Amino acid sequence: MLTGTAGLLRLLAEGDSRGTAVLVDLRDVPYAENPLFRHSIVHLLDNFAAQFQPEVVDVGRYAQVFLFTDTNAHPFIAKLKAVAADFAEQHMGAPRFSIHHLPHEAGRLAALLKKQVPAGVAVAVEETPALSAVEHQQLAGVQKLAVYEQVLAGADVSSLVRESPVWRRAPSGVWGLEFGEVTVALDHLERAVGTPLRRDPWLLEQLTPVLDRRTIRHFQHEPSRLYSPHSMNLQWRSVLDPLFLDFVRDLTYDQRRNLIVEISAIGAGLTAEGLNEAIDTLRLWDCRIAIDHLSLRHEEPGYLPLEAVDYLKLDLMGIGGEGTVPPLPDWMRAFGVGRVVAIHPRDAGVLRACLEMGLVLVEQRDRPVG
Repeated sequence: MLTGTAGLLRLLAEGDSRGTAVLVDLRDVPYAENPLFRHSIVHLLDNFAAQFQPEVVDVGRYAQVFLFTDTNAHPFIAKLKAVAADFAEQHMGAPRFSIHHLPHEAGRLAALLKKQVPAGVAVAVEETPALSAVEHQQLAGVQKLAVYEQVLAGADVSSLVRESPVWRRAPSGVWGLEFGEVTVALDHLERAVGTPLRRDPWLLEQLTPVLDRRTIRHFQHEPSRLYSPHSMNLQWRSVLDPLFLDFVRDLTYDQRRNLIVEISAIGAGLTAEGLNEAIDTLRLWDCRIAIDHLSLRHEEPGYLPLEAVDYLKLDLMGIGGEGTVPPLPDWMRAFGVGRVVAIHPRDAGVLRACLEMGLVLVEQRDRPVG
């Protein structure tokens, strides 16, 4: 069994190597300098490789060599190409890899290895340093991420999605359905995996793009959902993803008008430029737009392009406590109380407070009473 660059270089120099060597370099991958992200990618690559049973040699911080002596390397190489294509779809730097047929190309591989790790530190690389408590915690997070990705890869998303109705109160006092919000039920997903997700901000941030893609796929496979108004929650980046653009391109005009995309006001990495680009894209395809996760603490709209937005969704913290009805921010009132959705009033008192503020849209499982 080989360990590190020095052992591999000795093997190549002795001319005893046979088969195919695949050198994978993560240097161009975004955040590769962050051990957390790097270990996540390495862990996934190792999972890909395990079924083909190569010998894996770590060569420096950013690279690994996969040695195939008794098995065919082509299936693994095909998977690497798929990984690179997926990174390219996200407009991200992909893992680079080179293929070396041994022993004929041993010299070329040895030259590349010497560039990866200077000769003076080759022996030191072979020693495995002890992990700190923080690093153990980070690696545990990466392992959770791998488990969630594995479950999602094989899951029937229709069994994980949940529909949450949004109701409108007519002047007569009758409540009618405005639209249905379709989301992946995180509690169902947590039960399937057995690992908390909502209390782990890093893990949730890493999984959100995956959940977005699965939600889009769900709508693609069940186009009948858009025979009536329905919403999906997406990161602004996911709106710009080719998968979403392919999805809306195949919809009829009526289906696109029935599609409401909810973008979180507190999404990771949200910027005015990114939000405007996402909203411009949605408007180009005739979709409607909701801004999610607003609160009464948002005293100003900031860079929200309200003229292009159809709904605002309001978290209800602080509403209805001790019989008080806090004022709705002036900018929300100017936007239109008939287009502000109160999210999940916890009891009848909170619902009354919402109605006293002039709100007539409520998101909750059952049809409101009153």
